[in-house]
Amino acid sequence: MDLDTVSLDGLLAVAAEAIASMPEADYAVRLSDIEAEHRRRQRDDLARARQAAFFDSLELEQAAYELGRRNDRDGNLGEAARWYGVAAKHDHADAALRLGEVLDLLAERSARRTAQDAPAAEREEYRLVTEAATAYAEAYGAGYPEAADKIDEMLAAVARRRQRPLGPGGRTALPAPGAELSDGCTYVRDFQPQNDVLREEEIQLLSRHAAQCMSCLEEFIGLVKAATADPAASMIDRP
Repeated sequence: MDLDTVSLDGLLAVAAEAIASMPEADYAVRLSDIEAEHRRRQRDDLARARQAAFFDSLELEQAAYELGRRNDRDGNLGEAARWYGVAAKHDHADAALRLGEVLDLLAERSARRTAQDAPAAEREEYRLVTEAATAYAEAYGAGYPEAADKIDEMLAAVARRRQRPLGPGGRTALPAPGAELSDGCTYVRDFQPQNDVLREEEIQLLSRHAAQCMSCLEEFIGLVKAATADPAASMIDRP
């Protein structure tokens, strides 16, 4: 290979292909090179955009998953979520479940911030919870039935943190159809997708709203739970 004529992206592509055939014990050293390049590009907006497109073009799910595991073990949950997300996007077997668990933990951490940061912490908590619920839903659809229970457990934890009452069986009391919501917001409930199928961009729109609204957060997660209850009849349409 003529290194003078090969782009950096080309070199990384070759490295990624080599990683796929390595014994697991050899991952750490090689993954460090890719992680270092990732960190360098994150400091530059244009490079970050190019890097996102570059990662999308590669089959990096195993390498990304290993980076997620390593950061997870080291307690670097933000980085773990980033790499589990890359792996999940490329359909790695259990990356979505681990992503949900990490985002769930990050939401709990956000809720523990000081009272001085309460408004920002609450918004961040809601955002993380909506992302975790989506990841759990994807994990359930990929064959991990425990993900449905994790959604319930996460909602119960949010309820405890907000001192909200639980319904029968210790499950969070989600609003019944037609019930009056505490703050009067019905944005998610009233949203009507075409043909009853949610497109990816619509899910993102609802998620952004739910990340700032407790009533709609519960509605959004209820919607996600409905989708996970029958994966064969999913309400989510992906391009």
